[in-house]
Amino acid sequence: MIRILLVDDHTIFRDGLKRLLHEENDMAVVAETADAGDALMCLRTTPIDVVLLDINMKGRSGLDVLPSIKAEKPAPPVIVLSMYPAETYALRALDAGASGYIAKDMDFHELITCIRKVAAGGKYFPAEILDRVLRHSRSDDAEEAPQARLSSREFEIMMLIVKGQRLTDIGTQLFLSVKTVSTYRSRIMQKLNLGNNAELVQYALRHKLID
Repeated sequence: MIRILLVDDHTIFRDGLKRLLHEENDMAVVAETADAGDALMCLRTTPIDVVLLDINMKGRSGLDVLPSIKAEKPAPPVIVLSMYPAETYALRALDAGASGYIAKDMDFHELITCIRKVAAGGKYFPAEILDRVLRHSRSDDAEEAPQARLSSREFEIMMLIVKGQRLTDIGTQLFLSVKTVSTYRSRIMQKLNLGNNAELVQYALRHKLID
């Protein structure tokens, strides 16, 4: 039996996914949490074989907590779940220690295949970026694009800015002060050598981070 920890802050999504997973004879959700930090407590109290970890959560994001999960002993494999397409986050998730990446709009059977593969010690990434994943894994130079220099939190805030969210709204969503979000924005602009939000949106479009 594959014992799964489900980490996602959307109750309806968790409930629906649990029902689907329990229909599989070889897997079960044995623990769940809406908070990335609480996932660590679950790992210390419940035997877990695979973690399903959402990227986009209030407070500490999935990518922020992923290295901490991988530092646990024993550290179960982690599959990152995201509303974003694989081209946006998959390589960053791989660098953070993820064994798999599934976009939330993918077919459920692909998630099942992914869970079974990573539980057996393998890795699973979408076919459309598999070549990039293999090249990335073989390369000592992960700096394929300037955004690779951004931290996980900086990248997350960048994506929220380019989607049109105000700094105050970003702060509320991530439990950060507006001043802190503004500081992150300044770091992002400096690292990408950009001057304003319009240039940031153009950058995201040019690098296919958004449609």
